[in-house]
Amino acid sequence: MIKLFDKEMNEIPVERSMYQWQLLPLDNFAAFGLMMNGEYFQTSEHAFQYLKFIDTNADIAIEIKKAYSPNDARRIAHENKENRLPNWSLVKYENMEKVLKLKVEQNPVVKECLLNTKDYIIAECCIDEDTDWGIDNNNQGDNHLGKIWMKIRYEINIKSNTYDISKKLGSDVNEWK
Repeated sequence: MIKLFDKEMNEIPVERSMYQWQLLPLDNFAAFGLMMNGEYFQTSEHAFQYLKFIDTNADIAIEIKKAYSPNDARRIAHENKENRLPNWSLVKYENMEKVLKLKVEQNPVVKECLLNTKDYIIAECCIDEDTDWGIDNNNQGDNHLGKIWMKIRYEINIKSNTYDISKKLGSDVNEWK
């Protein structure tokens, strides 16, 4: 579940009835498809998991691409992790950024949602305690997914000249990389 926080890590409340419009599009399991390398993926989770295997086991990659749900795509990848790219831990963040950029470029609703997060900290709150990609119930974790979203948001704002450069950026920008 995606959540927003201020700089002191105080959660920014989002009404439950508004979540699907305000933050859900940023979730990897949200039904916003994308084209990557000439192929269609029904979610960013499908595309991300596919990248783990396309160069090592095309059959698993195709099974992931055709998976009924993003949860199924993730499960298939997890069950076959011994067959993924040997250097996956070195390229996973770069691959997630690639997938999320495509999602934003191809889905105006996702881009609007991302830009509407303003300068808030974006965090993936993980129920499975995957603190590499998100944060736990104590707001602790590496939150790489949130950092990638914030980096993409920053790059969009810089390109469109809508970001106030006079704001203090300092180390915040470097933390997103």
